[in-house]
Amino acid sequence: MMKFIVRLIFISILFTHTLLNAQIKKVGVPFITNYTPKTYQAASENWDVLQNSKGMLFFANHFGVMQFDGVRWSIVTQPANKSMVRSLAIDQKDKIYLGAQGDFGYTEQQQNGQYHYTSLVNLLPKGAKNFGDVLHTVVLKNEVIFFSNEGVFLYKNNKIKVLKPSSNFDNFYEVNKEYFVLDRQKGLMQIKNESLVSVANTNKFAGINIRKIFKTKEGLLLLTQKEGLFIYKNNQLMPFVTEADYLLKQNQISVGISLSGGYYAIGTRQTGIIIIDKKGQLIQHIDKQMGLQNEYVTNLKVDKEGNLWVTLKEGIALIQISSALSRILDSSNAETKIYCSKIYQDKLYIATDNGLYWLNWQTYKQGHQKVHFKYISGMSENVWNLGVYDGVLLAFEKNGIFEINGDTAKMIAKTDGAWQGVVLPNHPDLLLVGSYSGLYLLKKINQSWVYQYKIKGFRESSRVITIDKNENIWVAHGYKGIFKLKLNKNFQSVSSIEFYDQEKGFPSSLFLNTFKIKDQIFFGTTKGVYKQDVSSKKMVSDPFFKKYLGMQNHIRLLKSDDKNTIWYVSGENTGKINSTKDGKFRTEELPFRKLRYMYIPGFENIQTTAEGDVLFGTQDGLIHYNSSKKKNYQSKYKAVISEVKAIFPKDSLLFSSRYDVLPSDLEPAEEGLYPVLSHSNNALHFSFSSLWYDDADATKYEYWLEGFEPTWSDWTIQTEKEYTNLPENEYVFHIRAKNIYDVVSEEAVFRFEILPPWYRTKWAFLLYLMLFGVLIYAIIKYQKNLAEQERDQLILKQEKELLRSRAELNEQKLVLEQQNMAIVRENLEATINLKNAKVASNTVNLIHLNEILLSIKELISQIDKKNDPNTNFGLLTKINRIIDHELQGDKHWNEFEEIFNQLHDNFMQRLKASFPELTPRDMRLCAYLRMNFNTKEIAPLLGISVRGVEDTRYRIRKKLQLSSEANITEFILNF
Repeated sequence: MMKFIVRLIFISILFTHTLLNAQIKKVGVPFITNYTPKTYQAASENWDVLQNSKGMLFFANHFGVMQFDGVRWSIVTQPANKSMVRSLAIDQKDKIYLGAQGDFGYTEQQQNGQYHYTSLVNLLPKGAKNFGDVLHTVVLKNEVIFFSNEGVFLYKNNKIKVLKPSSNFDNFYEVNKEYFVLDRQKGLMQIKNESLVSVANTNKFAGINIRKIFKTKEGLLLLTQKEGLFIYKNNQLMPFVTEADYLLKQNQISVGISLSGGYYAIGTRQTGIIIIDKKGQLIQHIDKQMGLQNEYVTNLKVDKEGNLWVTLKEGIALIQISSALSRILDSSNAETKIYCSKIYQDKLYIATDNGLYWLNWQTYKQGHQKVHFKYISGMSENVWNLGVYDGVLLAFEKNGIFEINGDTAKMIAKTDGAWQGVVLPNHPDLLLVGSYSGLYLLKKINQSWVYQYKIKGFRESSRVITIDKNENIWVAHGYKGIFKLKLNKNFQSVSSIEFYDQEKGFPSSLFLNTFKIKDQIFFGTTKGVYKQDVSSKKMVSDPFFKKYLGMQNHIRLLKSDDKNTIWYVSGENTGKINSTKDGKFRTEELPFRKLRYMYIPGFENIQTTAEGDVLFGTQDGLIHYNSSKKKNYQSKYKAVISEVKAIFPKDSLLFSSRYDVLPSDLEPAEEGLYPVLSHSNNALHFSFSSLWYDDADATKYEYWLEGFEPTWSDWTIQTEKEYTNLPENEYVFHIRAKNIYDVVSEEAVFRFEILPPWYRTKWAFLLYLMLFGVLIYAIIKYQKNLAEQERDQLILKQEKELLRSRAELNEQKLVLEQQNMAIVRENLEATINLKNAKVASNTVNLIHLNEILLSIKELISQIDKKNDPNTNFGLLTKINRIIDHELQGDKHWNEFEEIFNQLHDNFMQRLKASFPELTPRDMRLCAYLRMNFNTKEIAPLLGISVRGVEDTRYRIRKKLQLSSEANITEFILNF
C-alpha cells in the first residue's frame, strides 16, 4: 500500500511538473527570432519543417530542402524535377521523405555529408503520374503516405498503391495516429488497410474547408479556413466559441498544431499566430506588431526544446514559447531603454530615455496584448527612477521631481537633475533626494510632497543613496568611492563626512555601489559584496554573499522582495538567492541567462510584485518573468561539423551537406573510412555549430585537433577553425559547444589522415634505403678505391720517401764522399804537393847534382888535357865512367816515373801507348814539359845542351804529329 502511495505521489509530482512546464505564458510576448530570406539566402516561401534525431532542422523551401544547423543555412537537396518542396517527413533512421510539385521521394545523407535524392515517381502507374503539389507526407511504421489533391500514394516495400478520389481531395488529416482525407463529394474518409473507408455522417464536411482536426474529450475539434472552430460529436457539428473568433473568422486559418498542456497554436494567413487554451481563451496573439516578420503562416512545428518553429510565406520564425521570460512589448515602439518600472494602482509605469509611459496592467495581464503604452506629457527626457513614497508616486527626471497621478504629471521641484529619493527611517515625512550635484529635502504636507531646500555642505553627484537605521546617509559615487554623511539636527546641512575607498578596505575605488538588505547596508564592488566592520570601521568582505556570490564578479545590484528572495546582478549574470525549507540557501541563475548584456550599465533595475511578477528593465525593453513557468535547462544536444575543406592548392570540400557543391569536389568515402589527403592538402578549414537554437549567437565552442594539439582550446564564439602546414599524421578533430545555460554538448569528430610528401613516403624511404645502400656501397667502394689509392700513394710515397731518403743518404754519402774526397784530395794534394815537392826537390837535387857532376866532368876533362895522359888516364877514365853512370840516373828516374804516373794519371803509360815511337829520352822530356819546366831547366836533367833540348822537342813534335802552330807544352799539359 505504501509503495502505491509513493508511486502516486511521484506521478502527481511528475504530472504537476509537466503541467508547469507546459504552461504558455499569457503575460508578454515570447522571444521571437526572425530569419529573413536574406539571412538564409533561399526562396522566401517555406511550407514545412522537421527535426531529425540529432536535432538538425530541415525546411521545405521553394528551392528545395533547406537545412539549418544553428549557425548556417544551406539547400541540401532538390527534387528530380527541381520543383518546390511542399511537405517533409522523417523515419527513425533519419531518412527524409519529401513531397514536391509533381514529384515525391526520399533523401539520405552519405558519408561525405551529401544528401542523395531518390524519386519514387517511376514506381507509379502511367495513369497516376499526373498530379500537382504533394501537400502532406507522413511516415508510418512500415509505410509512407504522400498526399496530393489528385490522389493518395501509399509507399510500402518499394511499391506504390494509389488511392484516387471521386473528384478531388480537399485536405489530409492526422488525428491521434489515424489518417483521414476529405473528399469533396463523399466527405471525411479514413485510410485503413491501404484503402479509403467513408466515415459515417461526415458528408456535411464536404462543403467546409477544414484545415486541421484535433481529437478532444468533447469530440473532434475542426479548424476551418473561414468559419472558425467547430466541435463534431455524436454526428452533430457545433460551433466552438473562443475569445479569438473575431480574429479566426476574419483572417483565414491556414494551419494548426496541438501544444502540450491543452493549448492550440493556430496559424492564419493574415494575422499571424493565435494561441488558445482548451476552453477557447486567448493566450497569445503574435502578429507583425508583436515581432513576427510576416503574418501568413504556412506551418507550425514544436522542436525538442519546446520552441515553436513557424514557416511563413516570407521567412521563418522561432518563437520561444517554452521560456519563462517574455517581453512587454509596445506595438507603437515608443519606449526604448528602460531605467525603471513600477506597478502602481493597477498601472505599469516605465521610465525611459524618452519620458514616462504607462499601460493598464490588469488588462494587459488578461491577455489583451493590444493594450499600448501611453505617454505622460510633461516629461520628454530621461526619467531615471520611480518610487512610491507614502502612497504617492514620484518620478525623478533630468529637470526635476514630478508627482504622478494616473496619467498626469506635476512638477513639484525643479532641480539640477534628480536621481532618486529615500525616506528617512526615523522621519517618514522627510524625503531625501539625490541630484546631479548634491542632496535635496522634501517634506510630506497635506498628502503631497513639498520641496524644502537643497542641503548644504555636499555637492557630489548622488545617484545611489541608502540610509541606515541611524539615519547615516551612504552615497555611492561610481568613480570616487563611498561617502558617509550625517545631517545636522534641522536637516539643512551636512554635519560630518566620512570617505571610504580602496585605502579603507575596498578592492577598488571604482564602480562601488550601496544596497540595503533587511536594514543592513552592503556595498557592491568589483570583487564581491562588502560591509563595514563595526570594530575597525574598515570595509570587509561579507561571508554570506561571499559563499553564494563569490569574490570574482562585479556586484551591480542587490535587492530583496517581500518573499525574502534576494535578487542580484553579478557580472553579466542575473539571479536570485532563495531560502530552502531546511534553512539553507541556494542560488538560481539559469532562467535569467537571456538577460546577459541587456542591462543599461549602472542602471540595472528589477521590480517584483506580490503576485510573483518580476520585471527587468533593459536597453531592449521590459522583460517579464513568471516563476511558475518551469523549463528544463539541462537538455542534451549535439555539436556538429558543418563543413570541412582543404584550402590549398584550391578550396576542395571534404565534407559538406550543401547542394551547390560540385559532385567532383566530394567523392563518397566507403562506410567507416576517413579521408586520406595528400601532403599538398595539409591546410584544412573546419566549420562547425551546435544544434541548440536558444540564443545560438551566445553559444561558445572549444575544439581540439588530436594528433596536433595537446588539449582543448579555450571557449570562443567563433564557429570556424583553420589549420595550415599540418605534418603527416592521422588526426581527429573534436568540437563541442556550451550554450547559455553552461550545458556542454555531445562532441562531434572528424577523422582524416594527411599523407607524407612524396619524398617522405614508404616508397620514397625504400628508394632512399636502396639509394642509401647504393651510396654505402659506393662509399665503401670509393673508400676501398681511395684506400687502395692511398695505399698505392703511400707505397709510392714511401718509395719516394725511400728514394728521397736514399737520395738524401746518397747525397749525404756523396757529401761525405765528397768531403772524404776533399779530404783525400787534400791529402792527395798534400801528398802530391809533398811528392811534387819531393820530386821537385829531387829534381832540383838532381839538377844540382848533375850540374856538379857536369862541372866535375868539365874539370876532369880539363885535367885530363893538362896532365899527362898516360899517367892519370886510367884513373880519370874510371871517374868519368862513374860520373856517367850517375848522370844516367836510371835508378832515380824509375822512382821519378813511378811518382809522376801516380800524380798525373799514368801519363807516361798513356803517352807511350798513344805514341809508341817516343824514346825514353823523349818520354823524359815530355814528363818535364808536363811539369811545366822550361828548356833551360830540362837541359841539365837530360844532360844535354839547350840546343839539344830544342832538337829533341822538334823530333817529339813530329812524333806527336803536331803542326807548327801547335804548342807542344799545351798539348802535353792537356793530354
